[in-house]
Amino acid sequence: DEPDALSVWRILNETVSPSSTDKSSSPLLAGSFMRSVLTGQPYPAALFNSVMLRIRAEKDINYCKAAIIKAYLLRSSSDNKYKEVLTVSLNTISDNRAYVLGRLFAALEQAQKNASTSALNTTIKDKYFTAACANPAIAFPVLLRLSSHHIAKAEHGWRDDERIGEIMQLLDVENKPFPKSLSLEEQGIFVLGYYHQKNKIISEIKEAAEAKKIKKQEEE
Repeated sequence: DEPDALSVWRILNETVSPSSTDKSSSPLLAGSFMRSVLTGQPYPAALFNSVMLRIRAEKDINYCKAAIIKAYLLRSSSDNKYKEVLTVSLNTISDNRAYVLGRLFAALEQAQKNASTSALNTTIKDKYFTAACANPAIAFPVLLRLSSHHIAKAEHGWRDDERIGEIMQLLDVENKPFPKSLSLEEQGIFVLGYYHQKNKIISEIKEAAEAKKIKKQEEE
């Protein structure tokens, strides 16, 4: 239900902190961004950097932020090296490590949610998202240990275990250990992987709820 085309104002607004008293974006950034729009040149790195800063600070990835990251990487990579992950929706076969790590984080976050019977005051997203995005080798071993507890506690933990297992197979950490760090562009790919996987999970939950509703109506 989001628009296909985003306004310049909305895009630049994503670079401004919600808590800032001045809601105006940088005039220099606005100018360089408009030039890239009008000339078809790569979008300014400052736009990408600003959005990544906001994501790290807010731990929130909305449609517009994901679109900005995708657009920046599409125009900046002339050799299409990120083509397989710069898709509209989830790419389940991509083995791009940054993308798969983002997917894994979303799956681990869902496992925690499924294990809780009430609203969580602090989630793994609040505590570990920035670390997982920048330094996977430090964060993910801790997160995987936590997930074992979450899976055991959840009523249908086997579903989370299965999802996590499928993603882990793409990483093949026994032969390719978690990377110690990710570059800023790779962190952008991580964010897209997380965003795609999270939306897929939400879609599956809605489909399951709808199927359950239809079945109940048929039984009645």
